[in-house]
Amino acid sequence: MEYFDVIVIGAGPAGNSAAKKLADASIETLVIDSRDILGDKLCTGIIGTECSKIFPPEESIVHREALQVTVHSPDGNEYVLEDTFPHALIIDRVKYIQDMADQAIASGATYILDARVKEITLESEFVELLVTVGSEKKYYRAQTIIIATGFSNHLINQVGLSKNTKSDYLIGTQVNVQVRDIKNIQLYTGSNFVKGSFAWLVPTFNSQALFGGIYRDTKNVDIEKTLSQLIDLGIVEDNDYTIENWGIPIKPIPKTFADRILVIGDAAGFTKPTTGGGIYYSILSGRMAADTIVEAFRHSDFTENILASYESTWKDKFSTELKSGYYARLLYESLGDKVLNILLERFSRKSFQEYLLSQEGFSFDWHSAVILKTLKNREIYSVLKSLGPHATKILSRLVANVLIDRVSR
Repeated sequence: MEYFDVIVIGAGPAGNSAAKKLADASIETLVIDSRDILGDKLCTGIIGTECSKIFPPEESIVHREALQVTVHSPDGNEYVLEDTFPHALIIDRVKYIQDMADQAIASGATYILDARVKEITLESEFVELLVTVGSEKKYYRAQTIIIATGFSNHLINQVGLSKNTKSDYLIGTQVNVQVRDIKNIQLYTGSNFVKGSFAWLVPTFNSQALFGGIYRDTKNVDIEKTLSQLIDLGIVEDNDYTIENWGIPIKPIPKTFADRILVIGDAAGFTKPTTGGGIYYSILSGRMAADTIVEAFRHSDFTENILASYESTWKDKFSTELKSGYYARLLYESLGDKVLNILLERFSRKSFQEYLLSQEGFSFDWHSAVILKTLKNREIYSVLKSLGPHATKILSRLVANVLIDRVSR
């Protein structure tokens, strides 16, 4: 039996950021991850500039700045959204996450890779974990644990918390492809590509790009057909590609804390429903969890009485962003091709881009301000109001959520 102050389950951006801050506070921390290569997870590797300031990526792992996005409308038009100021970076996600882990290790955290947590037992004075490392079974104890395992895991229910329902997640798809002359991010919209959502090509390096999409279910979307279309158009080189899928939560789980337990990152449902990205909110939640646990050690109290402050903290920071993104996604899913064509034409106008993409008012990571700006445009709001009762109901909730947040600030 081995003892630690804190055990972090999962070494993604959430788990690593928590481990680094805990180790910096001289709290003996163990990190357990099922992968043998950290960071090897499906992800576009796009981070906002705010995220890059919190954890700056090494220059060598930045593929390029994201200055332009080309949006392909359902009717075949192309609209370029661009700015002179880079709001995001395209990075090597694997190396970025590994750098986080290296910093946590340098601060004193212990890492065990290629290990799986099979059982969590909550006792009055500690938490015990049964872990398999290869064919060997090991037991570890800690004062408290952080669950940072990502979206698909069996541990949430084991500790008495609830996971989200099937309606609260999307399917993400991605594969590395060879492309021809792609210099900026490409988004493909409309029912001919991904009904109710969008597909993407994110250029990385050496004529390589990440092709993928997010959507509600596989019944309405044939992502392999979409890839074939891009091959037929000569955009993607023909090859024998293997597409992988993963789950993307679009709502937080009902409760993110319990006695001796905190849940962070994707495991807690902290991804942006609009884009499916979760790196930034994962890092933020990891740091918030670490701060909460440091406070718990000061009081020698690991019950809900102390740990509840973690949930209050993340809700104050980005709950409105998650809700706004959730309603924005529901609204987008209700749009038909005809309306998308109209809206994209409006978005592409130079005057609207200057209004929307100003450095002060646009953020890759904070979407509620962009949503509010969009809804203030009379033409766009008029189009959305004409969509029928279902869309109007979603629009009303979206407006109310954004406005309440603005008033509270």
